[in-house]
Amino acid sequence: MKSLRRPAVYQGVTYPEYEMDFYTSNTYSKRFRDRILKPRHDSSNYLGYGFCLKGSERYVRQHKVLAETFYDLLPKSPLVSHYGLQIGRDRHELLTPTGFTFICSQVCPDHIDGNKTNNHHSNLMIATQHENLIKCGPFKGKRYKGAYKQSKNGNTYHRMQIEFTNILDKDGKHFFASKNFQTEEEAALGYNTMLEEYLFTIWGPDLGLKMYDIAYKNVIISSKYNNV
Repeated sequence: MKSLRRPAVYQGVTYPEYEMDFYTSNTYSKRFRDRILKPRHDSSNYLGYGFCLKGSERYVRQHKVLAETFYDLLPKSPLVSHYGLQIGRDRHELLTPTGFTFICSQVCPDHIDGNKTNNHHSNLMIATQHENLIKCGPFKGKRYKGAYKQSKNGNTYHRMQIEFTNILDKDGKHFFASKNFQTEEEAALGYNTMLEEYLFTIWGPDLGLKMYDIAYKNVIISSKYNNV
């Protein structure tokens, strides 16, 4: 089995008494003759363990340690690659190819399949928080992303809504778009179609296509839309 081990890095600090293996995601404690640390779940269901440095212990998340230790080897998202961004919470005001302002305040590792416990290197990508939100699915308890049930004057309708609070137009207003539909399925389908349109509007044909490729698209459940 392949092995590539480096001293562990977390939040810019190198922990020389620990080494992580890129191919297995195992972390070894050199203090205890290369004992493999057993990860445990935190309150958010991420896996991690305790690192001790100068007598002080802190809990670190496994995927974040792997991302910082092997930043150069992990795939980068479209925006991280385009702007040459690094992991961290530095605030950047960046122009998109079409003239919008992109406020980026977080770059972090993202689980490609959405499984927080799958910390294999093939399942991690360095991405912005903006991309993380675009690629995640519906909130718990909802069938579709971007589709909302509304009532007014006794009538019920469904609204498709896309809101990017970190994308600003030339007047400094954040990006917002909505449209009403008769059914939830039509609103979900409208979200898919209009998300593609707006990503191209904001990011242009090249980046827009890459962003749409990683974005979550609603899978329409109704039999009327089985072929969508």
